[in-house]
Amino acid sequence: MNTNAKNANNRKAEETLSKEEANLWKTLQEELNSPLPVTGNDETNTSSDSGMHPLITFGLVAAFVAHGAIMFSLPPVLQGKGAPFLPTSAKGIGVMFRELKKLPQIVKKIQQKKEIRFLDLGSGDGRVVFRAAREGYFYKSIGYEINPVLHAVACLRGITPKYVHNTKFKMQDLWSVDLTKADVVAVYGLYPIMDKLGKKMKSELRPGSIVVSNVFTIPGWKPLSGSSSDKVHFYSIPESIIPSRNTSRSSETD
Repeated sequence: MNTNAKNANNRKAEETLSKEEANLWKTLQEELNSPLPVTGNDETNTSSDSGMHPLITFGLVAAFVAHGAIMFSLPPVLQGKGAPFLPTSAKGIGVMFRELKKLPQIVKKIQQKKEIRFLDLGSGDGRVVFRAAREGYFYKSIGYEINPVLHAVACLRGITPKYVHNTKFKMQDLWSVDLTKADVVAVYGLYPIMDKLGKKMKSELRPGSIVVSNVFTIPGWKPLSGSSSDKVHFYSIPESIIPSRNTSRSSETD
């Protein structure tokens, strides 16, 4: 990999990290890219050269984690119960939280200093949950993930003092999550599960709750006016739920 490509990859990685984590990432890169110390006689140098370079070790571990994350995400997809690991882009995350702060439901709760709970269904490596925590107005940010590899990665990142008190990660199937106390729910699911997930959220979420869906829309739901941008869709309970024809007809009959 040439120097320009390598620098581009480093910048992309830093975009998804907090300032504190970005500094740690830079330090790690500098240490891994520094030449190995040459000391002692030729025999000693030959012995040390026979060990694996830290950069190679780091690459192998990263590849193993990535491979495990993908493999463990396949069973729920094949069973029609979940989605593969699809990390939300830095741009998508930016749009999500920029627009959330403009919604009247959120603005009102912030002004009244009410506790706002953020839930991410299928939280992956935790990047959306950590961003929610950095926003500062969420009482608690919780991520639910069924993939053990991704869950472990998120938990390791969450033990830092910056996140340990206002973030939480649970290894749990999204269908068993209790949504009754959630104020904001984020989801990045594939189209085949969105209809069923929409019905779950409709039956459990309380009035005033906000749903943010990345890329895929929720069948039978109407996004808030002017809120869908850059493939990020915002919904509100109950305004976004379109009454079914059967419901409308029964109401007219009554």
